[in-house]
Amino acid sequence: MKKVLLFLTFITCSILSYGQELRIKQIEKDIKEHTQQDTLRVNRLNELPVLITLPIGKLDTMASEALAISRKLHYSEGEVEALIQVERVAYRKNNLPRALALAQQTITMAEKIKDKTHLSDAYAAIAAIENYIGESKQALAYQVKAEAAAQTTQNKSLIALRQLGISTIYSASVGDYSKAMEWALKGEKNAEDVNNLTLLAQAWSSIATVYTNIGDKANALTYYKKALDANKKLGDPKLEFNLLNRIGEMHRLGGNYPEAIKAYQEALSKPQTAFNTELTESNIADVYVRTGNLPMAFKYGFESLKGAQQIDDTQGEEWIYGILARAYLKLNKPDSAIYYSSMGYSKANHTSTIEFKRDNAEALANAYAVKKDFANAYKYHVLYISYRDSMSSAQVTNQTSLLQYNYDMAKKQVQIATLNQETKLQNSLLIGTLVVLGLIGITVVILIRNNRQKQKANNLLSKQKQMIEEERDKTNKALAGLQLTQKQLIQSEKMASLGELTAGIAHEIQNPLNFVNNFSEVNRDLLIEMREEIDKGNLDEVRAIANDIIENEQKINHHGKRADFIVKGMLQHSRTNSGEKQPTDINILADEFFKLAFHGLRAKDKLFNAEMVTNFDKGLPKINVVPQDMGRVLLNLFNNAFYAVNQKVKTAGPGYKPEVTIITATENGNIIIKVKDNGNGIPDAIKEKIMQPFFTTKPTGEGTGLGLSLTYDMVVKGHGGSINVDTKEGEYTEFTVTLPLS
Repeated sequence: MKKVLLFLTFITCSILSYGQELRIKQIEKDIKEHTQQDTLRVNRLNELPVLITLPIGKLDTMASEALAISRKLHYSEGEVEALIQVERVAYRKNNLPRALALAQQTITMAEKIKDKTHLSDAYAAIAAIENYIGESKQALAYQVKAEAAAQTTQNKSLIALRQLGISTIYSASVGDYSKAMEWALKGEKNAEDVNNLTLLAQAWSSIATVYTNIGDKANALTYYKKALDANKKLGDPKLEFNLLNRIGEMHRLGGNYPEAIKAYQEALSKPQTAFNTELTESNIADVYVRTGNLPMAFKYGFESLKGAQQIDDTQGEEWIYGILARAYLKLNKPDSAIYYSSMGYSKANHTSTIEFKRDNAEALANAYAVKKDFANAYKYHVLYISYRDSMSSAQVTNQTSLLQYNYDMAKKQVQIATLNQETKLQNSLLIGTLVVLGLIGITVVILIRNNRQKQKANNLLSKQKQMIEEERDKTNKALAGLQLTQKQLIQSEKMASLGELTAGIAHEIQNPLNFVNNFSEVNRDLLIEMREEIDKGNLDEVRAIANDIIENEQKINHHGKRADFIVKGMLQHSRTNSGEKQPTDINILADEFFKLAFHGLRAKDKLFNAEMVTNFDKGLPKINVVPQDMGRVLLNLFNNAFYAVNQKVKTAGPGYKPEVTIITATENGNIIIKVKDNGNGIPDAIKEKIMQPFFTTKPTGEGTGLGLSLTYDMVVKGHGGSINVDTKEGEYTEFTVTLPLS
């Protein structure tokens, strides 16, 4: 559930050792007894909230007093700490303009006295405000600034805290789970370095949250349990409650209902807020509905509804109304089900929560179907399908992000292993060469000094020759190893092109599949309606419905063939290359890979967009090529073109419109394919190197330098064609592939 994921990502951990308890008592005593307005009182007023969480009223009083005394004494260090505390009061009171102004004052003061710790705190405070009002990009920018300031302090605990904050924004607000996982792992590493168990528990919770968001329940459960084990040492009851609730959630969504009930019940036995209580009770009610224990479902459902209404938790009400509606449906009480699901649907429309609109629309459709009110049943069923498909698209995007992240990590590991192996081989070759040179030198000296002993020298030379031959054999073996490594890298590049396709296919295939599913659902309802009209003898209506069904079946057939074409293309691309040439329509091949390359980049960067221009020669004859190889050629060229315009978008002004064009034509017995982009172009200094193996201008991890090299080999050596590049730095790049028809 969205609201559960959001509150979970902001879990905060605390631990009070015996020594801290003594310190807290001493500070409270000092504040009570030391009433003189000096720096000592300021320090004590500022120190207490750092050690314990104070009620907002008490925190407001203490922070305001500390700020007033600090300014009176011109005590800058005390003032900057007090400003942070006052800002937190304003934030908790939801006075966001005041909180923002106080954070900006903190930045000014911290920069003045070069206090990087409080500078980091202030940036993090602004990030929290921006995130709260939905400005996720601004929030991320300020959280990154907070982490950069923390890096200058060399305080790894503070650095880890900020890195986990970045992970939270990527996970909960931006939706980039690859980045969220990357920053959570950084935070975990720094927390490990300083053995900070509190931050480790928070890091494991953040990692589990990422896995939860992309639907990987098994890994999410593993990390929630790690955090729970850590909390046994920390002794934080609030954290324990949150983790038990999330463990129950993973079991509930995974269908392991006994374990889900066990975890939820244990969570309820811990100290918690009213929000946490009603949330857990609603989850228990849902489990009991699923298992058919309706008395317990109603017990916990109505208790949860009462709690949600008391604290004005609208999203909680939406969720609970849907649960009660499903319970009444199981009792075959459609009127009660309609009442509660209508309440839930109305509130979900008010908050625009798709998940709850989907669940309540489904309950309404089923309830109206039981009452044989098929018009309303059909209406809400169509709405249910719409909400379900929109959430399915989001899930595909999330899963694609994780697949891309895992692929990138695996690719980096392969590259590191390859470089290590190459280094070892080079060192062995160097040592062998030095040994040979040394032996040759010794041989020359012996020959000069022992000219009279030719026989002895000849014997020695014979031995040296044998050693040289052995070293040559070793060198040849090393060379063979390097050649094998090169082949492995080439295969990795081919697999990389397959990985690029995965994201594009996930987007491309979703639309035809949605059409097939939706029209199948509609046909089922139409057939039910047809059966009723047949019973009534209304043949005109039956014919009209039959025509609608025929039209829908034609659409299902069309979109099914579309999906089949995409899958076959994928299988053909991934099939091992047999080297067999086949008559191929270059226009169709280019059009498919053009779309897949575009959607592949869109899957990694949702903000990316570009104008796609096609100018195909309709009279283009088929040509004998290896389809898999030519597909890889086109995919490499399209990927490079989209990458180029995407890079230029980041630096060009608002007037720049990214555009990629493909042109096909026949000329002098050849087929011509032109791929042009209006990106940054290729500098003259490197233009001659772009076809060389392992040469790349992309950052580490984004390219191997084999794409254009393989493209050149496939076109020139594999098909007897040619590939040329025309470019102007800062304006455009155009690749021209020429393939002979004969």
